[in-house]
Amino acid sequence: MAARVVLAVRESQYIEPLLHYLHHSDYGELLRISAFSRPDTFMEFMSSGEPVDAVVGDPVFIEAWLVEGKSTMPWAVLSEDGRTAGNKESLAGGMVIQKYQSLPSLLESVLQLCEVRRPRAVSARREKTLLLGIVSASGSSGKTTLALNMSKQLAATGLSVFYLNLESVDSSGVLVRMPAPKAQGLEQLLYELKAGYPDGGEGAAEKIELGRYACRHEALRCDRFMPVENFKEMLQMTESDTLDLLDLLAAAGHYDVVLVDTGSIEEERTQAVLKRCGVLLWMLRSDETSLYKTVKWLEHGSYAHSGWPQDVRDKSRFILNFAEASGYNSVALEGLEPAGVLPFIPAWALQHHVELCLESPPFIAGVQQLCQDIIEPLLPEVFTGSLHE
Repeated sequence: MAARVVLAVRESQYIEPLLHYLHHSDYGELLRISAFSRPDTFMEFMSSGEPVDAVVGDPVFIEAWLVEGKSTMPWAVLSEDGRTAGNKESLAGGMVIQKYQSLPSLLESVLQLCEVRRPRAVSARREKTLLLGIVSASGSSGKTTLALNMSKQLAATGLSVFYLNLESVDSSGVLVRMPAPKAQGLEQLLYELKAGYPDGGEGAAEKIELGRYACRHEALRCDRFMPVENFKEMLQMTESDTLDLLDLLAAAGHYDVVLVDTGSIEEERTQAVLKRCGVLLWMLRSDETSLYKTVKWLEHGSYAHSGWPQDVRDKSRFILNFAEASGYNSVALEGLEPAGVLPFIPAWALQHHVELCLESPPFIAGVQQLCQDIIEPLLPEVFTGSLHE
C-alpha cells in the first residue's frame, strides 16, 4: 500500500512538477501526496483526522502544526540552506530534507522518512539511461535552443531528464532564467570526482549524491548544474573528466535521458560525448559551409588515427535547422539525410526574441516530432508504455 504524505510549501509552482513526476514515475506506486500552499487549508486538513503517514513542509507550516501538539507521525522540514538530502538531521524529533534537489532524490528522502522500501522489481525498472549528445561541426547551429526545447518536451511526457551543458561558456542562461544557486555545482563535483574517487564511473555513483550538486530547473522541468562561473574550470575539463561525469549521470539511476549540449567539435569534452553517448544529434544549417564542415569532420572520424569511435556514423542522426517554410535548402546533403527538420522562425531575428525560443509553436511542433521519431523507438516502455499506465 502506498504511503500517504502531506506536502506543505509556500510556492504553488513547486508542487505541480513534483506531482506530475510522481504520477508518471515508479514513485506513484509507493507514495500518495496531498499538497497545500496555504497555511489555513493545510491546518484544516491536518485537523480533519485523515490518516497520514508523514508530513513534509516549509518551516512556517511545520512550526504552526507543531504548536497544535499533534506531531505523532514522522515529519520533515524542507531546508533551503544547502544541507544534503539523505543526511537528515534531528530537529526536535523531526528531520531535515533539502528542498531544491532532483525529484528522484527528494522522493527517495520522503520514502526513507516513511520507512518505505522500494520493491526490487521497481528499483530495477530503469535499466539504462539514454545519453544523447547534441553536436555540430559549425557554430550558431542552434544546439542549445534544441537541447533546452527537447529537455522541456521530454520532461513534460513524464520522463526524468537531466540537461548537461558542456560549453566553455554556458549560453543557456541567455535563453532561460537561471534558478537561484542552491547546490554545490559542477565545479565541486568535478573536484570530488578527481580527489575522492579517482576511478570515477560506477564506483563514484555509489558514493556521490547528485542532489548535492544539481538543481531543479522548473521552467524546463528537469535537473541541471548551474552554469560554471570560472571558465578556467571548463577549459581544464579533460576527456577523462567528461567520461567520468557522463558515467556518473548514467549510473545514478535517476534519469531516463541525459541531454548533453556541447561546444566545439574539437574540444576534449565533445570528444568524450562522441565516445560515450548512445545517440548523437548533429545540428546542420541549410548552407553549404555547415554541410561541408560536417562531411569533413565525419570523414576525419572514419580514420582509425582520429581517436573517434568507429560507430560514430551509426549512432548519428542529422537535424536540419532553420529550414525555410517552403522546404529546406536543396543543397546536396552528400549522404546526410536529415532525421528531422526544424523550421526557420522569422521572429527570432527580432532584437528581443529570447523569450520566444521556448515558446514558438512551430518550433515546439518540430521538436515534438523529433522526439517521437528519434526518442520513442529508443525508450518504448518509458516514453509511451507503462510509464503512463
